[in-house]
Amino acid sequence: MNYIIGDTIRVKITIKDYDDMEQAPVSVPTLAIYQLDETALLTSGVSTLTTGTTAQYYYDWTVSTGLTANQGLIAVWSWPSHKKIYPFKVITQLS
Repeated sequence: MNYIIGDTIRVKITIKDYDDMEQAPVSVPTLAIYQLDETALLTSGVSTLTTGTTAQYYYDWTVSTGLTANQGLIAVWSWPSHKKIYPFKVITQLS
């Protein structure tokens, strides 16, 4: 999915155990977002627990208006002893 530069997007994660059950992490996950050349756009966004859940978190991020071209980005969720990486794309406008 493509996201438009300047829009606010909700980046989500659900943490589960090996039995596919939600499992609360030891601490609140943080989010970092990088360009493919490893330039950091966000380094330690503190997520919010979704009301009524055990381990569903989100972070609302405004896609950097400093980006001027369509490109791939990488979202990295981190919590103790874990990292989860999600690639996604941003575009300047809808075609």
